[in-house]
Amino acid sequence: MPSNNSNLITRCGIYCGACYIHRAYVDDREFLAAIAERTGAPKNEIRCGGCLGPSEQLWRNCKKCLIYACLKEKQLNFCYECPQFEDSCSKYDKLEKFCAERGENPREALRRIKAGDAPKWLEEQDQKWRCPSCRGPISWYEKTCHHCNSSLIPKTYGGTGGS
Repeated sequence: MPSNNSNLITRCGIYCGACYIHRAYVDDREFLAAIAERTGAPKNEIRCGGCLGPSEQLWRNCKKCLIYACLKEKQLNFCYECPQFEDSCSKYDKLEKFCAERGENPREALRRIKAGDAPKWLEEQDQKWRCPSCRGPISWYEKTCHHCNSSLIPKTYGGTGGS
């Protein structure tokens, strides 16, 4: 079932629905246990309801996000509200480069979100980040689907273009 949860839109334009913490939080106990072991966090701390969700559901690393802190300091909700968004933001430029490696274009995503295209973008992202075999939702970094164990190397590391 596709997700149209607006909490999965981040303030910077990446898709929270493909985050391994979010996937572990909402998918299944085995994946949750694996992510807890991988991160060294207790299972009850592996939770995230998305960047726009309740702050008490925000993953501990997201609470330390430089972009999140920058927006909070500037009293902005989204990077596109900042005058530096289109021109010269070193924090955002680093994020954009990192995301490009996994087939995302957060700047273009934020342009779409700003233009009111968030529901369609969320649907596209929900479909993009699914296992080609079982159609279960997956995270950015999985090499095998945590639902059916199928290989995801071409999907997650080969990319399918921008966001």
